[in-house]
Amino acid sequence: MHEMSLAMSVVDEVERVLTGFGPQARAVSVTLQVGGLRAVVPEAMEFCFEAAAQGTRAQGARLDIEQVPIVVRCGHCGHDWTVEVIEFMCPACEGPVQVLSGKELLLRSIEVDDGHDDYSSRTEDDA
Repeated sequence: MHEMSLAMSVVDEVERVLTGFGPQARAVSVTLQVGGLRAVVPEAMEFCFEAAAQGTRAQGARLDIEQVPIVVRCGHCGHDWTVEVIEFMCPACEGPVQVLSGKELLLRSIEVDDGHDDYSSRTEDDA
């Protein structure tokens, strides 16, 4: 299951990013963009992330996965379309296609709780 190695890499990167914060900082949520060609099963990735995060500053963080569709473009007629499975020829002109999106594996964001209560920006409406 390649999701485990991906999850371990994500946790390693979260830990690396959190070194710029204080020792009490923890990840609250992690957002990944995953292209359709990566063959990542979201449920498996969530399970593996939870397991890989045990004992780290990512433990308990929510993993949000944004699916990126596979989009291809014909090299001859310029037609773009979304596919579920990679197509190598344009259905309109039978020209060769190139992949525009679907290969992504991007750590998009990390929401961090730095462990400090910041009341300086609190207003009466917040009370």
